[in-house]
Amino acid sequence: MRHYTAVSYWDRSEPPWDWGDVPWIVRIGVRWGIVILGFLAAEAFVNWVYDRDRFFVDGWEALLAASAIFVVCRAVLRPLLFFFSLPCVLVTLGLFMFVINALVLLFVEEVSGWFGVDFYVDGFWPAFLGALAISAVSFAISRFFRRNPFSSHGVA
Repeated sequence: MRHYTAVSYWDRSEPPWDWGDVPWIVRIGVRWGIVILGFLAAEAFVNWVYDRDRFFVDGWEALLAASAIFVVCRAVLRPLLFFFSLPCVLVTLGLFMFVINALVLLFVEEVSGWFGVDFYVDGFWPAFLGALAISAVSFAISRFFRRNPFSSHGVA
C-alpha cells in the first residue's frame, strides 16, 4: 500500500502550465487563453442576466486586447488591492475578493478606453457578475487540467 505525504500531494496539485520547468511566456500565454474563454463566458452570462449589452467586447481584436490588459492589470493591481483591503477580506472570510476582481475589471474597461479597445462594462454589478464568471471559468479549467484533479488527499 502506498501512502502520500502532504508534500507529494502539493507537488502534484498544480496545473501543468504552473510547473517549475515551463517557461514563463508559456504560463502567461495559457493564463491569457483562459481569460479569453472567461471573457466570452462573462459576456454571455452578464448579457443573459440583464437581457441587454451590459458587458460588451466588440470583435476578436478587442477580445484579445482586453483580455491581455486584464492579465496585466490583474497581476499588478490585485495583490495591491488585496493588501490594502486585507481587513475587509478577513472580516468577509474572503468574499471581498470578488469585489476586488470587479474593481480590476472596471479598471480594465478604463485602460481599454485609453488604448481604443472596444470593451465596455456598464457599472459595478455587471462587472461583479463578469468577474464571477471569469473566476469560475478560470477555476474550472485549472481544476480540469491538474495532474490529480479528483484524487483524495491521503492514501492512493
